[in-house]
Amino acid sequence: MSGASHKIFVQKRNLISLPRDIREQLNINEGDVLNVRMDNNKIIIEPMKLIPASQAYFWSETAQNDMFEAKKDVDAGDVREFKNISEFLDGNKQ
Repeated sequence: MSGASHKIFVQKRNLISLPRDIREQLNINEGDVLNVRMDNNKIIIEPMKLIPASQAYFWSETAQNDMFEAKKDVDAGDVREFKNISEFLDGNKQ
């Protein structure tokens, strides 16, 4: 994804400002975390969205694959219904 080129100035204390159109396009807001690295003598700045530790498993590749497989089962009608928790627990023993 490439867009318009911008010239920005390094300010006091080595601060830079990101142009508004870039901030809006990438939904970058005050307090967000940006990853900064060098690649072939270029500065790469990428927005990062931090995930709370309690939600990290949900976003893991394993969990995402499991949910994708579950969605395929639901879409295909490969589901079972249970009347109560005991029936559910008994059904999982099979």
